[in-house]
Amino acid sequence: MEPTSDNSFNGPRTSRRRLAKLGGVALAGIALPTGVVAALNPASASTEESAGGTALGAAQSDSPIGYAAQNGGTTGGYGGATVNEVTLSEAGGAGALQDLLDAHQDTPDDGLVVHIDQTIGAGDFEKLDVKDVSNVSLLGVGTSGVFNGVGINLSWATNIVIRNLTIHHVAEGEGDGIGIQSASSNVWIDHNEIYNDYPDVDKDFYDGLIDVKGESQYITVSWNYLHDSWKTMLTASSDSEGANGDYITYANNFFDNVNSRVPLIRRSHVHFLNNYLLDVVETAVNCRMGAEVLVEGNFFENVGDGEADETTGDIHGPVGWWYGSDEPGFWNLVDNVYENSPSDHLTSTGSFTVDYDYTALTPDEAKAQVSAGAGVGQI
Repeated sequence: MEPTSDNSFNGPRTSRRRLAKLGGVALAGIALPTGVVAALNPASASTEESAGGTALGAAQSDSPIGYAAQNGGTTGGYGGATVNEVTLSEAGGAGALQDLLDAHQDTPDDGLVVHIDQTIGAGDFEKLDVKDVSNVSLLGVGTSGVFNGVGINLSWATNIVIRNLTIHHVAEGEGDGIGIQSASSNVWIDHNEIYNDYPDVDKDFYDGLIDVKGESQYITVSWNYLHDSWKTMLTASSDSEGANGDYITYANNFFDNVNSRVPLIRRSHVHFLNNYLLDVVETAVNCRMGAEVLVEGNFFENVGDGEADETTGDIHGPVGWWYGSDEPGFWNLVDNVYENSPSDHLTSTGSFTVDYDYTALTPDEAKAQVSAGAGVGQI
């Protein structure tokens, strides 16, 4: 089947084929002066023409694009007045990680940077609570930073960076790989690998890979490899007002062998940009309860079973309104490619655009670069 693409365009967008020039070096495992990291601002970065290459600069950026760059920006632990930078194996090992975060509550203006160089298991603690803290970076070292059966839960947390970690098979605590809730803000989730089992477990055995809810906002989820899960991501825990997160950018992520919720979006403003979706069995971008979503420059391959939804009647595929909720959401489809994915019925139902500067790849470029650059060990 020949790929199809969107031929509609609603609202302004930035020039494609222009990529931000990124000056820094990767943070994971490398200490940088606070001022250097804080100075890396994507809104003021210069640009250069792209010839459709690997764009390693974009994949290795030391600052987020999208909503996490708004509202004052997201710098993590390097944005503190002073920076407490530690390597986990030298600070007491896995069991000390929660203690480091709890102690950081007493110094809210300072920064905490933890380089995670070992495996943290369910025997160390049920979940990692990043609670009532600001200015924190959790950075995996190489491919050594692993959470096996342990999730990371953010509550009332601001200016948080989580990069280069492998998180898998989380069945304890809330059951999410990463959960962002309780009015957390300015969070950057970048270059992680998160997975469960699919389809060989019950659909409710695990929860989501990355869930945002409870009035959390200004979040960017970028360059992650998310795979093998029934439930992938959501932006609200229910249809109720106040249950949702808001102002979320999902950019340059690789979704592979998942069932649905890529993501499930309620009441949120979302930019779904330059992602590669492969083998999504039932449904992908699920827009409900008045959500406003810009779906731009993505490559959908083998996405959706083509069945009519029993509740809404929408066709199961790349974008739609499925599985309940009294109201649909609205989607603006710009320059996406659909390969072996039901799409003849697709058209924009809204005109939402974002008010920040960004650069966009073509879907083919996104597929190539995300396949090569998403996940751990890349920064």
